[in-house]
Amino acid sequence: MKNKILKDRDEIEKFFIKLLGREIFISEMDVFASRCGCVGIMISVRGLFIDDVEIFKEKILNKLEELAKSYNINADWIFVRVLPGSDDVINIGVRELCDVCKGEYKFKKPRPDLISLKF
Repeated sequence: MKNKILKDRDEIEKFFIKLLGREIFISEMDVFASRCGCVGIMISVRGLFIDDVEIFKEKILNKLEELAKSYNINADWIFVRVLPGSDDVINIGVRELCDVCKGEYKFKKPRPDLISLKF
């Protein structure tokens, strides 16, 4: 499992670099399980902006859904977290939501720092 996560972190970084034509840094990629029952992937990123995500949304969604599927995670919710007051994307999240969280995160902007790409 460790080697798969390392390889996938590297591949997602290369995907963004090729897509955008500039350096993007993926400092960390986590596969997680929450106490509530959600499971998912969280990617910490530097050098990605909201405009990039909006322009390449479909390609990004396809790549993230493919990544989630490789971990047997259903990508119910895909979102980005921005640095408040800026256009900097600092995290990309993919979640298979538990029943409680399905209601909590059903809005395009469930919090000011979260932007839903897919729900």
